[in-house]
Amino acid sequence: MAKNKKKVNPKRKLIIRISLAIVLIGLIYGGYYFIARLPIITAYAAKDMCSCVFIGDRDPQDVIDNEFQFSLVKYAHAEVDREKRTVTATVWGMGSKTAYYHPQKGCAILNEMEAEKFLSEGVDVNNIVFDTTYFKPLLADHDNPSVNYEQLALAIEHAFKDDNPEEPYGTRAIVVLKDGKLIGEQYAEGFDHTSMQLGWSMTKSVFSALIGIAIKQDYITSVEENNLFKEWKGDDRKNITLQQLLQMNAGLEWTEDYGDISEATRMLYESDDMVKFTLACDQEAQPGEHWEYSSGSSNLLSGLLRQRMEYETYFHFPRTQLFEKIGATSFRIETDAAGNYVASSYAWATARDWAKFGQLYLDNGKTAHGEQLFPEEWVSFTKEAANDSKGQYGAQFWLPTKEEYPNAPDGMFFADGFQGQRIFIIPSHNVVIVRLGLSRFEQPNYDEMITEILATLD
Repeated sequence: MAKNKKKVNPKRKLIIRISLAIVLIGLIYGGYYFIARLPIITAYAAKDMCSCVFIGDRDPQDVIDNEFQFSLVKYAHAEVDREKRTVTATVWGMGSKTAYYHPQKGCAILNEMEAEKFLSEGVDVNNIVFDTTYFKPLLADHDNPSVNYEQLALAIEHAFKDDNPEEPYGTRAIVVLKDGKLIGEQYAEGFDHTSMQLGWSMTKSVFSALIGIAIKQDYITSVEENNLFKEWKGDDRKNITLQQLLQMNAGLEWTEDYGDISEATRMLYESDDMVKFTLACDQEAQPGEHWEYSSGSSNLLSGLLRQRMEYETYFHFPRTQLFEKIGATSFRIETDAAGNYVASSYAWATARDWAKFGQLYLDNGKTAHGEQLFPEEWVSFTKEAANDSKGQYGAQFWLPTKEEYPNAPDGMFFADGFQGQRIFIIPSHNVVIVRLGLSRFEQPNYDEMITEILATLD
């Protein structure tokens, strides 16, 4: 006799089918989500490893153990070829991207450009004469009667402590200047005063200074200048002013999202020419009316400088007209594949030289040797709150808000970079505080750090 087959409840069968369909849809979407972002993940990993190794002089395994340990980047595998000076990154063997190191231009991802073209193009450096007038180290001051050095050292040490060891703040350097002299500094293990460290978006502040210098030298008339690029002459973008680019309310269509595919990630990791990419952005708001943080606007500043001078002059401009003048000679700014300085992201320097840059702003643009690098009103302009920014942004510098900095001294402003890079410029105390690190989780309490450091000064 045949056994009776157990009947499956039709409702249960439907539930099973729906569940399988949901799982399948989830797998398809997850695969699409991952594959679409794969070139950005591997490009980020290759570029970061290349720069950390060939500019930062870091051990590749240390970079993997630290810089790579966030988001989907932790799945990346990076191969360093020291002989060819390249880094190739993949995720599970897929999405290969290669970064190439050029001794003048730094590391760049090449998407369409041939490696031979990138590596063969450069500028003539054989006849460059380095101005050594300002090649002087920061003077340490151990005798300032207004400084409690013991308490200052404790305050700096406290700023290195992690509230949660499982999610460290990753502080790597703190440097404090008062009256232009070094009064305190501390470094994490593996880093010291010679270590080159990436400033990320503090590079934007550097380019604000370079724009000010270009105005002082008559390469640019003023921040009110419009008709900035020939690519915009045929539409309303011609009305965008330099001030609006500096203050990030130019009204260009832009999304600054590093956890997704956005204009920012496409520009940095899928474009050989970042200036050209941003010039193609449409206008979505009236210039000056809508504030939106935009790395693209910063790279347009770089493009504007390049447009106003010969390429060789442009290439040497940051070094000869800024870094040498303030004695911050460790600085390097990397270019994209097309040779544009990446004004949004890629300046490297030692912690002390980042502090020297902050000191220039504390001294209103005047060097220790008395040369006025940018217009005397430039710092005041820099600290003017951009329209629609809720009082938090000036001209490529940030302004403290009561929510984040309840104890901020009057007049403080700061440069701000990804993962916790900061230069705090505090005119009321004649102090510059630099904090560099790798904050992959929460940011440290900067307001507390500043308050504790300033409390040690009379």
